[in-house]
Amino acid sequence: MNPSLRLLLICAALTVATALYTASVYPGLPDQIPVHFNASGMADRWQPKGSGAWITVSIMAGLAAMFAALPLLSPKTKAIEPFRKTYDLIAVGTMVFMAILNVLTLSAAGNAKLSSVAFGLLMCGLFGFLGNLLGKVTPNYYVGIRTPWTLESPENWERTHRFAARSAVVTAAIGAAIVLLGGSVVIAIVIATSGLVMPVGYSYWLYAKGNKMGPTTP
Repeated sequence: MNPSLRLLLICAALTVATALYTASVYPGLPDQIPVHFNASGMADRWQPKGSGAWITVSIMAGLAAMFAALPLLSPKTKAIEPFRKTYDLIAVGTMVFMAILNVLTLSAAGNAKLSSVAFGLLMCGLFGFLGNLLGKVTPNYYVGIRTPWTLESPENWERTHRFAARSAVVTAAIGAAIVLLGGSVVIAIVIATSGLVMPVGYSYWLYAKGNKMGPTTP
């Protein structure tokens, strides 16, 4: 089976499963659905039930089409196929994250309060999962730490993504620990996010170091 078709079917199945779950709880949902929550987990923006309940399903449908299309749109010089298994894991992992998020947000519709602990752990888990896969991503235009320096230098790309894989897992673990210990979920998510931001600075540092000292060595 064509890899893009296979991925599309998997993502479509996850989208349909999420839609079926939404339909099953739909009769019991309030007329106004929370679609955004503040740092304390309290709802601060709502939409009518008819549209608000289906936002995540709509996003998942769009993501399914995008994930299937990107490999077909990639130029051969920076194709996704060399890391296709990793790409598929990233796509499916993202879709699973969206499905779980849908369960969390719809479960919070009744009392307009999202479980901060569950949300914090979910976000940290996502960042750690995605970051752990970055070390296997080869140069391309869609996935990874795509800075001018990584895209220009295969060595910069490789070293930056190895660094990103380590930093993302460590910061995600720290963030999850903060959540489990009852700390600020916002701080935990910021720390987890930093693991995917620091590599941008690292890629520039490698570039600047190479300009001053000549080609870098692995």
